[in-house]
Amino acid sequence: MCGRYTLTTPIDQLMEEFMIDQMVEEWGIRYNIAPSQSILTMIQNGKSRRAGPTKWGLTPFWVKNKKRFTPLINARSETIGEKPSFKHLINKNRAVIMADSFYEWKQENGEKLPIRFTLENGEPFVFAALWDKQTEDGEVTITSTILTTEANELVQPVHKRMPVILTNKEDIAAWLETDNYSFNDASKVLQPYDHYKMKSYPVSKVVNSPSNDSISCIQRMS
Repeated sequence: MCGRYTLTTPIDQLMEEFMIDQMVEEWGIRYNIAPSQSILTMIQNGKSRRAGPTKWGLTPFWVKNKKRFTPLINARSETIGEKPSFKHLINKNRAVIMADSFYEWKQENGEKLPIRFTLENGEPFVFAALWDKQTEDGEVTITSTILTTEANELVQPVHKRMPVILTNKEDIAAWLETDNYSFNDASKVLQPYDHYKMKSYPVSKVVNSPSNDSISCIQRMS
C-alpha cells in the first residue's frame, strides 16, 4: 500500500533526472502528499515526456455516479491485467509519479507510528502508475493510481505491500513507452525494490494529518 508520500526535490533536478521535456505547471515542495490531492505525474507521447498534475485516486472513465465510487489510490500490480478498473489502461495509459519518499504506519503498543522510507542515497524516484480520464459537463478530470507489489525485507515488518519504485532509466522507459513496449514486456519492471538500496526511520505523528505539510513531517524522531 502507499497512502502518503513526499516530493521535496527541486523541480530542475527532477526535469534533468527524468528527462522531462515539458512541465505543464510549476510544482512546489511537498512533505505530506495525500489521496485526492494533485500529484506530479509524467507520461510519454512519442519521444516527448510531459509532467503535470493528476488527481490521486483513479476513477475509471465508465463510472457514472462518482459520488458512490471510492477512488482507487493503489492497484495491485499482480492483478491489473484482470481487474475491470485497470485492464483497459495497461497498454496505453501507463504513467509514473515522482516522489522521494513514502510513509507507512507501524503498529506498536496499540499505536500507529509513522515510518519514512527513502532511497539509501536520498535521490528521487518514480512510482509506476496508471491514469484515466473522465469528461463531465465539458470538464476533463485526469485521475491516477500507484501500483503496489509485495514488500521487500525493509518494508515488510511495517506493511506487507509497498509501491512499485523505479529508478533505472531503462525500466522507466519500458513502463512509459507504450508504443514500444507491450504490457507483457513492461510488466517485468513491477518488482519489489532492492531493500539494501533503501533506508527508513521513524517520524513525528504530525504526518498523520494530511493538513500538515511542513518539514516537520520528515524530521527523524529519536
